[in-house]
Order: sequence, then structure tokens, then C-alpha cells
Amino acid sequence: MKASKSNNLRNIWYVACHGSVLKKGKTIEKEIDSEKILLGRDENGKAFALRNQCPHRGIPLTYGKFDGCEIQCCYHGWRFKTDGTCTKIPALPPNSKLDVSKVRAPYYPIREVHGLVLIYLPRDMRKPEDIDESLFPQFPLDQDKSFDLVTAKPMDCSLDHSVIGLIDPAHVPFVHQSWFFRKSDNLKLKEKKFAPSHLGFKMVRHAPSKNSAAYKILKKEQTTEISFQIPGIRIEHITVGEKVILIMTTLTPVNENTTELTQFIYTDISWFKIFRPIFYKFADTFIQQDVDVFKKLKEGLNNNPPLMLMGDPDMQAKWYNAIRARYEKCQEEKTPFENPIEAQTLYWQT
Repeated sequence: MKASKSNNLRNIWYVACHGSVLKKGKTIEKEIDSEKILLGRDENGKAFALRNQCPHRGIPLTYGKFDGCEIQCCYHGWRFKTDGTCTKIPALPPNSKLDVSKVRAPYYPIREVHGLVLIYLPRDMRKPEDIDESLFPQFPLDQDKSFDLVTAKPMDCSLDHSVIGLIDPAHVPFVHQSWFFRKSDNLKLKEKKFAPSHLGFKMVRHAPSKNSAAYKILKKEQTTEISFQIPGIRIEHITVGEKVILIMTTLTPVNENTTELTQFIYTDISWFKIFRPIFYKFADTFIQQDVDVFKKLKEGLNNNPPLMLMGDPDMQAKWYNAIRARYEKCQEEKTPFENPIEAQTLYWQT
């Protein structure tokens, strides 16, 4: 199995899906960074991931049978454990001296934390477990707490353009035209302090914007911290008195032209459960506005035009490019990742 030719970051963890998507004893196919991947959950509830391709003749393994322990290929009946190890090749005669356990369907390391299924995409599939533990994503949640799934939508753009859109503050009043969010005719000067954080940067904790109706609904004293970490995880950490709301948006490349945007939420505010359907509706509307504008953006990017990043409003995009480049350099040189971002105060109007 040769090294990946992807232009996206490798040797890094991506959010594959919410844990609720994987059912015990079932498998699904999901395309991640142009690779067709079989995701499943065994009879004990453990998630796993294999290249969705039988190593014999290449047919997708999701067409086969899964009994909760092993997958049987639908073409010639080859059987594989959930770690990809072959256990049986029915066509071989009983006295065959071939060791079928040396045959393996390529597999991907999987971890399930906080209700999220994360998949490690190695640069070289021959070394899928060559993992630097310091590069695992960080989530501001106690170990026993889990995110709920809000929505997942495809974006008609590459991962890089999707990330820049996710962390771009200037588009908000123009794209997100809603009564519950700030208006384009109500722009105010923002002063935000930023600092380096795990695999990225964060907007230092502060009082939320006064021209956003969404925050006004919460009424109690609030603060918010917004962090970003590569390859594409944005977390808005809101405190409401002693309570917490975490709104996390993740970006996972489907292929070079499509990215999956998924939003999750966690809160310990008891009354939120009553209004959850309303919030999910607002969130879906908000995210759909991004999806719609990216369809328009795709038209402009088809001929690969030169692009401009201007001043403080686009500084986070510049930081992303710098972090991405540093990460790739450290991977090439096999050195520990060093964050190139320094603390800075940015100014923009939204």
C-alpha cells in the first residue's frame, strides 16, 4: 500500500462521524479524503475502520455479510476480523500450507471519545499505528460527557477553503441574515485577543458580542472562548453563569472538491432539552446559509483565481496556512510540532 497522494494533512485525526451513526453489528461506507472506508461496530460495541476493498479482487467489503465479529466478502467468501486480518479463504484446499492470517485488509486506527468517532489517516498505510499521541485533538469536556449530533452537510469546496470559511469572521453579517443574529447594517468594531493553543489558536475568553440576539436569549452573565485546531475543529465554549454550552463544528474532507461539515453540541443546562428541536432548526438554517454561499464560491474557484487575504479580518486564514505548513514540515522532518502562532490582538467590524 503506497503513501497517500492527498494534498490534505495526513498522520492526523479527522472526525469520521457521531457515534450514533454506527450501529452494533452493522457496517457503512464513508468516503474520507478520497478513500472509501468501511466503518462498523462489532458485537461488543467497539468501532472499527477498514479500507472498503477486499484485498483479493477489490470488491467493496460492505457488500458482504457482517456477523458482529467477522466480515465475509460477497464475492469469494474471504473472511476478515475487524482489524483486517484474514481468517478464511474457502477456496483453498484443506491441506493448504498458506497462512491466511498474513493477508490483511488495510485498517485505520479508530478512537471513540465524547460520542465522536475519530479516524487516523496515515500518510503511509503500511504504518497505520505510527501515531504521535501529542497530536490527538483536545476537547474541553470531562471524560464521561458526550456531544450530541446537530447536523451534517456536504460543502462544495476543498478542505482548505472550507476551513478558511469556518474561521472567517467578516462573512457573518452578510451570509447569516437572520433575526437571531447580527445584521449587516449593525456592524461594530471588534477587538479580540488571540493566543496559540493546541494545534491552532484561540480567541481568548471574553464577553460575547452585544449585537447578537442569539446571546441575548441566554440572559445570564456569559463569556465565550473560540478555539480552532487543525485539521478542522472549531469549538465555541460558552459559559452561562455556572453552566456550559459547547458548540463544535468539524470539517472532514470527502474528496478534493467536497468537505463534510458536522455540528455537535454539549450543554449541562437542563431546560435546553425542551428547546432542543428549536435550536437544531436554527442551527440547520445557519449552516445551510454557509452551504449555499459555498455553492456560489465554487463557481468562482473553478478557474483557480489568485486570492487576496487582507488585514486583520483575514489573519486567522493566514494563521491556518502557517500552522498547516509548519505541521507538514515537522512531519517531513520527523520533529515535534511547534506552533508558529504568537499572541496578538485583532480588530475587525462585524
